Amino acid sequence: MKADGLIFDLDGTLWDASASCAMAWNKALENKGVKDFVITQQLAHSFAGKLMDDIFSRYFTFLPPDQYNDMAAAYAKEEKFHMKKFGGELYPGVKNQLELLSEKYPLFIVSNCLTGYIENFLDQHRLGNLFADYECIGVTGKPKAENIEMIISRNELRNAVYIGDTTGDFEAANKNNLPFIYAEYGFGEVVDAPYAINNFTELEEVLKKI
Repeated sequence: MKADGLIFDLDGTLWDASASCAMAWNKALENKGVKDFVITQQLAHSFAGKLMDDIFSRYFTFLPPDQYNDMAAAYAKEEKFHMKKFGGELYPGVKNQLELLSEKYPLFIVSNCLTGYIENFLDQHRLGNLFADYECIGVTGKPKAENIEMIISRNELRNAVYIGDTTGDFEAANKNNLPFIYAEYGFGEVVDAPYAINNFTELEEVLKKI
């Protein structure tokens, strides 16, 4: 059956904003007096799609758990500034392909990002008119699988497809019994994904196989 909605992850799937994220993290660390820990763009890739507590416990081992909220707030402030000023780069073919896809399917975004992040993405690249709805953990406080479920429910989707680049994306799609398309060009690595694209422009052809 034809898909009645395409739900996209954001980082590593539609754009790469890791340079801005790294700058924001480093400024937040500087503001908190941390001088011997630097976030590279490559390390910022590893943060994509992860919950904030998971990032802290895995990569910020010097940080006591009772300081997680304080550091998260410092980062949120810097992310808002850096994303608005510098943003991210769309992957090749994304804007044109989204315009074409929007003529055939309702488009959605579900991302493990902070409040305002998706809106900034849409505004910066003038894509807001292409998406019917979106959701994120920053607004709901819920994990990706539950946010996908919200999008499905409030838009009455029956045959949605999720497109993402991480194992977490794959697992969230599986929890909602959705076909998953792996964006191999992104930040993560997904083993045994049923469908995959090496370039965003391949998406429409892969959708025909589902």
